Amino acid sequence: MSVKIKIDSDATEEEVAEINAHSEHVQISIHARKTLDGKIMILEHKLIDIILDTKNQKIITFPKEELSDEIYSIQSSYFKYLVNEGVVLPDSIRSGNIFGSLEGVYPDATDENVSATQIVLYSTKKFIEAQAPHLEMQEFIENEIEEYMVDPTPEDSTELGEVPEEPKKGSITPSRIRRYLSGYGYYE
Repeated sequence: MSVKIKIDSDATEEEVAEINAHSEHVQISIHARKTLDGKIMILEHKLIDIILDTKNQKIITFPKEELSDEIYSIQSSYFKYLVNEGVVLPDSIRSGNIFGSLEGVYPDATDENVSATQIVLYSTKKFIEAQAPHLEMQEFIENEIEEYMVDPTPEDSTELGEVPEEPKKGSITPSRIRRYLSGYGYYE
């Protein structure tokens, strides 16, 4: 395939640059399954599942576990990424008929040599690879915090009996506990 670029309107044959763009075959590896009705389920992302409905040219995302602000943010950034790549029509993104799902439509490719589904798969793989370091770091931090809380270091913990008891400790007096349980005295 050759692309001709014209420099200006008065260009001669010598001023016309011809660029030979050789189409490269890109091969990706993605963890996916095909359903009985021909849909492609991409299960590689840690927090969302992505379904490609090749018959209706629709992309649907579902949370893997439960819906949260973080999951919605990832779904939204996925579709924003696809819009910026020119893969999804921006006005087609909407919530799906299943709770927590987002969906968008991808158009046919104008070039008959290009498969729109393959472009969606390639863009999805690029998005997952871009998200992977962030998600791994977040998981590492959550595991470290949990480990720190469950098994603290000796300088961050005290043994039972190491801190002496005092007759009155804190703001609640032991003799007037009923006052705090019934709601009286908060505005005194």
